[in-house]
Amino acid sequence: MGQPARTAGEEHFAAEQAALDARIDRLVEAHGGDWRAAIEVMLIALDYRTEQIAYGFVRGRLQR
Repeated sequence: MGQPARTAGEEHFAAEQAALDARIDRLVEAHGGDWRAAIEVMLIALDYRTEQIAYGFVRGRLQR
């Protein structure tokens, strides 16, 4: 018995996952296969982006 047909949502998710996987592969390849360096770059980019958009708890401006 074959696999059931995918729904449109499942097809969309599979396409998004494939695109994300390709981005990760390119990032790791750009760092010569060094996963640690690739993760470090992603964390630096995330920290920078958070600094640009964050307000409140993230930047310590609001108290609980």
